[in-house]
Amino acid sequence: MEQGIVSPRIFNDPELYSYELDRIFARCWCFVAHESEIPMPGDYVLRNIGQDQFIVVRDEDGQIRVLFNKCTHRGSPVCRVEKGNSSHFRCPYHSWVFKNNGDWSGAPYRKKAYKKLDAAAWGLAAAPHVDSVHGLIFASLDPDAPTLDDYLGGMRWYLDALLGLNDQGMRAIGEPHRWRVPANWKSGAENFMADAYHVPSLHRSAEEVGMFPNIEAGGAGPQAGSRHVYFDEGHGMIINDGFLPPPWHRSGFPPEVADTFQLDRLAPDQQLFVDNHSATTFLIFPNLGLVRVPASPHPDAPPTVFTYLRQLQPSGPDTIVNWNWTLGWNSAPDGFNEDAYVAALSMHGPAGILEQDDTVVWGGPPTAGKSVFARKSGMRFNFQLGLDGMSDYAEDTSWAFPGRATTTALGEAPQRAFYRRWLREVSTADHAENREDGQ
Repeated sequence: MEQGIVSPRIFNDPELYSYELDRIFARCWCFVAHESEIPMPGDYVLRNIGQDQFIVVRDEDGQIRVLFNKCTHRGSPVCRVEKGNSSHFRCPYHSWVFKNNGDWSGAPYRKKAYKKLDAAAWGLAAAPHVDSVHGLIFASLDPDAPTLDDYLGGMRWYLDALLGLNDQGMRAIGEPHRWRVPANWKSGAENFMADAYHVPSLHRSAEEVGMFPNIEAGGAGPQAGSRHVYFDEGHGMIINDGFLPPPWHRSGFPPEVADTFQLDRLAPDQQLFVDNHSATTFLIFPNLGLVRVPASPHPDAPPTVFTYLRQLQPSGPDTIVNWNWTLGWNSAPDGFNEDAYVAALSMHGPAGILEQDDTVVWGGPPTAGKSVFARKSGMRFNFQLGLDGMSDYAEDTSWAFPGRATTTALGEAPQRAFYRRWLREVSTADHAENREDGQ
């Protein structure tokens, strides 16, 4: 890693993938839903952490729970509808019933069959830690996990500046879109985190058809008003200094949206950041991305900045399921949110013009990862961009905000930090694994 070299094996190795499930997805804080998807008591959605399915539900008291979707009797799913509202969940096999807070509630012939059952011991298993920030619901399956704020570190500061601009907040517009991609989840994660280098080449067609403001002039290219900010914890982002000219806000929002922002909610340094910078993309380790860029919702419309979340959900070492949520400001006119939704769908929906580019090239690493020739020839992947003066890229020691900043985005320092965090996690067994091994 210090030399910027990565083995293709990590993108398609079943043993390493099993470590990822055990030591990353079952240990880190993972995004599961947006609060606006479950606004009322009893509302629920089905979501995955790693490859385990959970019911994300607001119980009768309004508390958000993340319940393992397996009956404690024989392991059948107790919920088979992807979203809805229910006070209870019933297993179809033997009709064991559970409240929406996970408590065991009953079973057929209860008074005859389970006279001495300890009901408190047989509820649905639940994530031991659930928390949210600006509507983003996270869960950790590790009983010893740090708090969400500690896990996010300096990224929490940026979430305030990106999603906490007024007290009305944001909401998920419509249903999340999802589709399968023959790729490894890490390819998508590192791309969302910091890969500005690919934009002028891979996504040139978006500019050519008029969907994207000029790549170099608009700040989306690696050398045009962009920089990296990243953390040793594996989180990171591309920061830009403004997409569009006045009267658009620095982050690209039109006046009718920007006028609803309440910057006095923020600390003085966060206000300074919002006045001068925004984020193009970010990644919260391991697999939650965000994109905030302008695009035209239709050929005759001016650019509209959209905000969407991307969950890069693993479904095997060589398959991911992309989940997309477009977020709209509750304070914004409906017309703006509609245009933002269309712009996001056109760029990064299942048939989005940028998405088709990305999902084609992400298929390369897992193919190389299982290649006999790649293994026998000692093939390596190059993550050296920005190392040792290789490019016009250095650490910006004058950066006044959290994180380690660079002078441009023409480098791969955040990707190297991501893989260092990945390596630390997959190399470290936890207490549960030691107990399973008899240690």
